[in-house]
Amino acid sequence: MVLCKKSSINPVFKGLYYSVTACIFTFKFQILKRYILFTAVLIFLNTISFAQTDSFDVFKYHTPDFFIKSELPSRVQFSMKNNDTSFCLITLYKSLPAQADVRKDVMAQWNEYVLKPFSKADKKPGRIYTQQLWDGWVSTVAIGNFYQNKKKCVVMLSSFRKSKTTVCASYAFSSNIFKGPVEKFSQQLHLQH
Repeated sequence: MVLCKKSSINPVFKGLYYSVTACIFTFKFQILKRYILFTAVLIFLNTISFAQTDSFDVFKYHTPDFFIKSELPSRVQFSMKNNDTSFCLITLYKSLPAQADVRKDVMAQWNEYVLKPFSKADKKPGRIYTQQLWDGWVSTVAIGNFYQNKKKCVVMLSSFRKSKTTVCASYAFSSNIFKGPVEKFSQQLHLQH
């Protein structure tokens, strides 16, 4: 039983077949165009959201993903706490008049921004790295430890000084899983002149 040979197709049906095929092709092409446009818009909006720069006092920064932001006149803080009680705090402090030298600035900031909130912190930083320039500011990093629920945690204080002004950022975290977000935030941190 032969259903239909190509040569025996009625020309009316042949034209209808080609017309329907063209409509289907056009419809699929329009869907593809809309999909490409939609994807391009999503990529553009995603780029804008990641490129958004916020500022506080002399700092310019990108808000870290998934952190909760809280702001007071004297500081901006980003916090994250996981279900396993591991946590990370990133805090930017308002600028203050500088003291006689960089070391005195760092120790005053350590006492105020590390020892007060973390009562079980090292009285002095374990290591201090200084004299790096960061956006024209002298940068000093002080690193130490503190204990939270009998767990040893890390605290880093980045102090910046320019002319007669000093400002700092602190990073406190209880697990190495926060090392990546802390590094990313600190690398994108800038200071205004």
